[in-house]
Amino acid sequence: MPTLPFRRLTVVALSGIQALVLGACATITGDPTQVVHVETVDEHGQPIEGMRCHLHNASGEYFGDSPMFGLEVHRSSSDLRMACRMGNRIAEGRAISRSGLRGAGTGLVNLMMPGGSGMMAIDHFTGYRYTYPGWVVLRIGQKLEFDASDDEGGRPVPGVRTDAPEESVARTPAARPALVRSE
Repeated sequence: MPTLPFRRLTVVALSGIQALVLGACATITGDPTQVVHVETVDEHGQPIEGMRCHLHNASGEYFGDSPMFGLEVHRSSSDLRMACRMGNRIAEGRAISRSGLRGAGTGLVNLMMPGGSGMMAIDHFTGYRYTYPGWVVLRIGQKLEFDASDDEGGRPVPGVRTDAPEESVARTPAARPALVRSE
């Protein structure tokens, strides 16, 4: 029969292993939602209030009027699509979902933990390991893309325009060969 100190040591060791295993899983330690701020501005960068916004990803749909501060969206591996309208004025965007940006306990560290690959698969399918930019500003007449890896916290994430017309390449007329007169 095991002695009392051996039992205590076993319990402490098993508790430590359990803490390591559960620490690698965002499903257990993370939050299924994320707070996102959405603002809208006009063509000149002036804020517009009251635009009707529709946001959606694979986990849900969200509606509200801009500005939308403190909107809780469910995390997902799919991008967050956003469209705000007021009359015929439209501001659109896409927040790119990124994995592994939620702290140090991700990636290879998770894979090395007992059961880590299984927990990472669970986190992928539930969306818990993904994050969106925390603050986006949509601009009337533009389609913008916001990347979570550009999020610095406390400031709007810079958007990249995805609908910009391609600049036409100025072409110079081909040089004509000089005519040589023969006499």
